[in-house]
Amino acid sequence: MGNGNILHEVMNSGHAWAAERAQMALQVAEAVQSGQMSKDEAKEILADLVATDKLDQEATDQQVRAALVFGVSQLASFV
Repeated sequence: MGNGNILHEVMNSGHAWAAERAQMALQVAEAVQSGQMSKDEAKEILADLVATDKLDQEATDQQVRAALVFGVSQLASFV
């Protein structure tokens, strides 16, 4: 899954707001894979991570924001 690489790059971007969301997205994916979380619940959490109003308040770098949204969206399509 290439989406994990994008999220790892976001985690290393130096932007705490993005790193926290990227890490949580990867943890959600792991929880689904291990059977600890339903796919529906995961998709809801992933959607909340990139909810525009919340993200706009914290996002300070539009390129990192775009990478985060892309990575989380790709991850959501695989769960």
